[in-house]
Amino acid sequence: MIKYYKCKFLTDVVLQASSNTQGNIALSDFIAGSNFLGMVAKNYAGFEEKSFEVFHSGAVRFGDGHIVVNNQLSYKIPLSYFNLKLDEKAYFNRMHLSEEEETSLRNEQKQLKQIRIGFMNSSFEYGSLSYTYAQKSKHSKKYRRSEDEGMFGYSSLKKGYEWIFKVTYKDEKLISDVEKVLLGKQRLGKSKSVQYGQVMIESMESMNVVETFIPDNNFTYLYLNSRMALVDAFGNPMLTPSIENLGLTSGQIVWEKTQVRSSSYSPYNYTRQTKEYTRVVIEKGSVIVLKNISEHDKKSLKNGIGAFLNEGFGEVIVNPKFLEIKEPKLQEVKVSTNIESSSEKVDEVLMEFLKAKEEQEEDSFAVASEVQAVYKSLLGASKSQWGEIRSLATSSSKDNLITNVEKFISDGVAKKQWEGNTLLEEIKKSSQPIAFTKLVSKMCREHTKGEENEWL
Repeated sequence: MIKYYKCKFLTDVVLQASSNTQGNIALSDFIAGSNFLGMVAKNYAGFEEKSFEVFHSGAVRFGDGHIVVNNQLSYKIPLSYFNLKLDEKAYFNRMHLSEEEETSLRNEQKQLKQIRIGFMNSSFEYGSLSYTYAQKSKHSKKYRRSEDEGMFGYSSLKKGYEWIFKVTYKDEKLISDVEKVLLGKQRLGKSKSVQYGQVMIESMESMNVVETFIPDNNFTYLYLNSRMALVDAFGNPMLTPSIENLGLTSGQIVWEKTQVRSSSYSPYNYTRQTKEYTRVVIEKGSVIVLKNISEHDKKSLKNGIGAFLNEGFGEVIVNPKFLEIKEPKLQEVKVSTNIESSSEKVDEVLMEFLKAKEEQEEDSFAVASEVQAVYKSLLGASKSQWGEIRSLATSSSKDNLITNVEKFISDGVAKKQWEGNTLLEEIKKSSQPIAFTKLVSKMCREHTKGEENEWL
């Protein structure tokens, strides 16, 4: 029996594609099934006599978590999908291109480029993930400050992302035992003891999966919906698929239509506090084309291929509908974080402050524009006179500013310096008279030549 579950990020989550701790570490764009297995395995002792059946027999298989694209289950972009280097909206399923068609593209100086990033749903809506970066520093307990040479950073997947994964149960009686420890709030990813890694896992009633089709010419298309770890008859890891290590008894691989990528990594075992043996795998999204395989072999493929099936490895989809189309029409969409409005409640005090700050900046810009336009025509008074005007602007209110300035320039000892000066009229016209007076007096003072023996 297959049951589907939803995993929602309650905080940002750090998902790394390797267990390395230094260097340019690749980020994972899916949740490996081993993470969900680990969540359940934390309660290993609680399963008692059922522990072998749940964790070691393959009776329970934890699938990978895939991002939700437009409320639909998504799939890694098949590696047989290519686009043109200078026209990224022209997509081709290369396994359907003939040699003549590829030659024609080359003659037109059009080069195909494999699409390796992103996920799409069965409606051909295509999206990619967004990451946030945070710079961190180790803390020195001895000196109570940041530790020297201790800077590091995390790239994390955004809070609010929703993922769907499935768990395959050989015995329905195991469902309640697993869900008892799997459902609810869990911790996921790296640095989950600090600010990252809180998720919520919920059960789902059902899920629409991609449709399949029957290919021509007795072909069978295998789409890898997870990573695949192949081994030979002696248990040694293999990177090259063959009829034997795929677990088949008939047919042959059509290499000219096959698109695979491989990688290796060393999983970290938290209980043992050490890394496991290095695994070599064929990447998710790879496409293997077979010919003339028996119906019995087609059915056996649905049971999974290779090793580590309980961690979600070896899951294949036989003849998915999206491999039938020669020129798929992918529509790029934004992958929503689906954050509820309650969790994104706006701080009204902060919004009022930011609004006032914005208005203040707009007013300052308007006043600066007014001053810039007229200050040269107001030059003529001495520096000390402009200093007095600035003092009046600082000590006066909006209501008595004009009265105080008028009295100073009309009755003072330097009355002659202000004859013909239009300062008073400009202050009256300004939208912010005090701010205008302060700024214009500062500008005019700076652009007035020095006064000799001004103290006499």
